[in-house]
Amino acid sequence: MLAYNESIKQFNQDVLNNQIMTKISSKLNAGKSEQSAWKDAAVYMKNILELAGLDGDIEIGMELKIPITNNRIDFLIAGLNDRLEKSLIIVEMKRWSAVSKTNKSRLVNADDTRYGQDALHPSYQAYTYKLNLEAYNQNITEENIQVSSCSYLHNLYEDSDIKDDFYNEFLEKSPVFAAKDNQRLANFIKMHVSKAYHNQLLYQIENSKIIPAQMLMDSLSSELSNNKVFTLLDKQEICYQNVIKAIRDNEGNNQKQVFIVRGGAGTGKSVIAVKILNEFIQNKKLAFYVTKNSAVRNVYSKKLSGRENTHLKTLFLSTIKISRDRPKDQYECLVVDEAHRLPKRSKSGNILLGEDLIKEIIDSTKVSIFFIDEKQQVDIRDYATIERITHTAKKLGAHVYDDENLRLSSQFRCSGNDEYINAVESILYNEEVIVNKDLEYEVKVFDNIQDWHEAIMKKIEETPHSRMLAGDVFDWVSKDDSTLFDIKINGLSLQWNKDTTFSADESQKYRVGHIDTVQGLEFDYIGLIIGDDLIYNPLKGQVQTDYTKHPMNAGHFRRHGRRSPLIEDLDQIDLIIRNTYNVLMKRGMKGIYIYCMDSKLSRLLKSKF
Repeated sequence: MLAYNESIKQFNQDVLNNQIMTKISSKLNAGKSEQSAWKDAAVYMKNILELAGLDGDIEIGMELKIPITNNRIDFLIAGLNDRLEKSLIIVEMKRWSAVSKTNKSRLVNADDTRYGQDALHPSYQAYTYKLNLEAYNQNITEENIQVSSCSYLHNLYEDSDIKDDFYNEFLEKSPVFAAKDNQRLANFIKMHVSKAYHNQLLYQIENSKIIPAQMLMDSLSSELSNNKVFTLLDKQEICYQNVIKAIRDNEGNNQKQVFIVRGGAGTGKSVIAVKILNEFIQNKKLAFYVTKNSAVRNVYSKKLSGRENTHLKTLFLSTIKISRDRPKDQYECLVVDEAHRLPKRSKSGNILLGEDLIKEIIDSTKVSIFFIDEKQQVDIRDYATIERITHTAKKLGAHVYDDENLRLSSQFRCSGNDEYINAVESILYNEEVIVNKDLEYEVKVFDNIQDWHEAIMKKIEETPHSRMLAGDVFDWVSKDDSTLFDIKINGLSLQWNKDTTFSADESQKYRVGHIDTVQGLEFDYIGLIIGDDLIYNPLKGQVQTDYTKHPMNAGHFRRHGRRSPLIEDLDQIDLIIRNTYNVLMKRGMKGIYIYCMDSKLSRLLKSKF
């Protein structure tokens, strides 16, 4: 839906006669603040267009809904460029008067962002809109419409931070223009759109079919063919083939399909998820990879999206988008990775969205595939279980697939060593399992934290895809002051990494990964600090947990709106701590170096390994 579509000539008249808000409001309900933003945008863009001296028949659009989302493009200019190619300019507009740089590559802090949260850099925001249109708007692809993007902050005079070289990754492709850049913006517009098309270009874009573009199909196919990470083996291939066959057998049937794929850490769930996604995309069907965990999305997006394949990032969908937009039967398939981490309701900032995320996922698509391991639930708000998914699916009339062919057991992490996996689980869950100590996997337990640090740092230098990890028993003080250290043990001082692409970012290799930044990912070697929330009681011969060792502001044990854990949740919190270390201890492909804050637990681990 396009709320406003007129020529420049008519647009200028509408601005002069205060008709912009009236015309947009006739198609779009909005509050006073948004209506005021439309009026401001129109006035400022009228001045820019006059400065550019453009043909009065060039098309102007405002508030175009982007395919597959509820996001809207603020301002569009459509026509022909100097080479007589059809051309579209996307302009993201902000009324911000102050912006500061962050240490996160696509985020800024702005004066009017809610709750003091980070905001997307507006030029990156515009760039993602461009990628989305190119990836899914059939007319843009088939008519070879050239799409450009930029942002315009007409109230921003101090612009050094928003133009900082730190953001060059996308500013080179999608420039930012501030209050003093009116002539530069006018020149940018004239460079990309200089003549009228005279054949309703914006109408063609608005009314296009929404299907994956050939470019998107080719890029994904090429990446999977040339990347050995996405090769399926043994049970992975069996699972994949069974899912695809069941989907093909159901073609022409309106009944929804829900697949539940079970598998522990390192069994290849994410690889199968991406391969199934590719199957749908190659058949020009709308499909997306969904996960709550942004770290997993970012890393798999990076694995797939080289510099030339940035459109592949549009295949990755956050759960927030599903809960906020709540589409009905909009997709052919949603591949839900790390399904055990799904909350009951998505959360954006301090706002809870939707009612039941499992239901909203199944409602929105013909086929939903949940990849799940209940032993990886590490937050009191982790809601999705096999039982809940099955119950919800049947209630919605879906056919549920949950059989032996969809259960992954072969271990592709930890050197494929089932003995190590069994040993970890026997220790954490106090299970009686006889373990062969002759492991084909390197396990070292250190009594001295300095020796541990020296050993893992050597591995990090030798094998760059190795990292330090820790249990969540240390306050994140460096979040607000980067000069401070979070983890201090016997003279060793380290900092957390809780909010960046920890796995794929070389600059983060000297920081310590947290459960939220490493779950679903893998490394060569890991160095793990087991906190004093996990201890060994020799009198009972059991490993026990102590949730009180976690920082008071840690959120993993607290339900929404609560300042402290509930008494009735303590048994589940005990399991969450065990599950957390179950996840952390299985991140290494080749080996693990362990330091325990509890000396008794350290002795137990040495006896096991």
